[in-house]
Amino acid sequence: MKIFRFLPFALTATLILLSGCGKKQWQPYRDNELLLGTFVSITSYDSTLQNSVIKGAVDSAFGAIRIVEMHTNPFNPRSEIARINARTDSQLTFPVSDILYPLLRQALQISEMTNGAYDPTLWPVFRLWHFGTDSAAVPPQDSLAKYLKKVNYRDVSLSPGKIRFAQPGMGIDLSGISKGYAVEQARRALLKFGLRNFIIDAGGNLGIEWEKKKPVNVYIRHPRKEGTFYGSFAVKATCGVSTSGDYQNYFVQDSTTYHHILDPATGFPARGAVSVTVVAKNATTADGLSTALFVEGAQKAFAFIQSRPGLEGVVIYQSADTLASEISSGLKPVFKKFK
Repeated sequence: MKIFRFLPFALTATLILLSGCGKKQWQPYRDNELLLGTFVSITSYDSTLQNSVIKGAVDSAFGAIRIVEMHTNPFNPRSEIARINARTDSQLTFPVSDILYPLLRQALQISEMTNGAYDPTLWPVFRLWHFGTDSAAVPPQDSLAKYLKKVNYRDVSLSPGKIRFAQPGMGIDLSGISKGYAVEQARRALLKFGLRNFIIDAGGNLGIEWEKKKPVNVYIRHPRKEGTFYGSFAVKATCGVSTSGDYQNYFVQDSTTYHHILDPATGFPARGAVSVTVVAKNATTADGLSTALFVEGAQKAFAFIQSRPGLEGVVIYQSADTLASEISSGLKPVFKKFK
């Protein structure tokens, strides 16, 4: 028996964000659109700006996100990524756009930082699982073994305007980082219009720009209790926040749960953590690292976060019959764990 679970929308995302602005007559400006397979919301708390200015900024930000989606969606045959993936059996070198190049560069940088725990060349294996569809199932072992040979970020050469693969049949999947990148493109658009206090939420991938004195409270969804929160923490500065968890997109086969965050070394779902939240200087880094550190497992993830200046995080893992967590030193004073 198979049970499918796919949580694409912001209301069911790992992070729910509430502002600490308090009750005022003035109301923040908020809008949302269905993009990147989720509801993307943008909320402005810039009380000194006219709504017409804010609306123009938000419209521009949504436009920036749409452009990223047009280039990176591997399931849209017209996207840049899909067109590259469709031809790697016969072609090894491809031009890349000015939109895609910086994202690919950052993806490969995070691969290098994490020794391949995040690997954007996982597409040939990921597509075998058919997550999010009625066909989701554990792939045959011989197919996994065949396509795992195509997964190696070191077999990608990237230069401005060009990408080259070392072997045929490789592919690119940027889903572990592209939402964060889209959030950063939206942030740039909002800043150009003069906005300085806003929250972008792309299915739990957050871009926070904040100059107000009162903090923003970030709520981490409980990984095992739907509709409740595991805890929260306050942030006061500009940052990106992302959570990777084993409960967002999965299916059950033969009484075993298989989630969508695959270990590039095995082609199977990573098992060493339940949820990893990363707070970084920008949403792209937070998104890519939350994926990689989830794969690394709880112990290595926490050690990585603690060792890197500018990173904070919350790592939730299974301990016997209960959940336990590790909170980075910078978040401990502001983290509240709920019962």
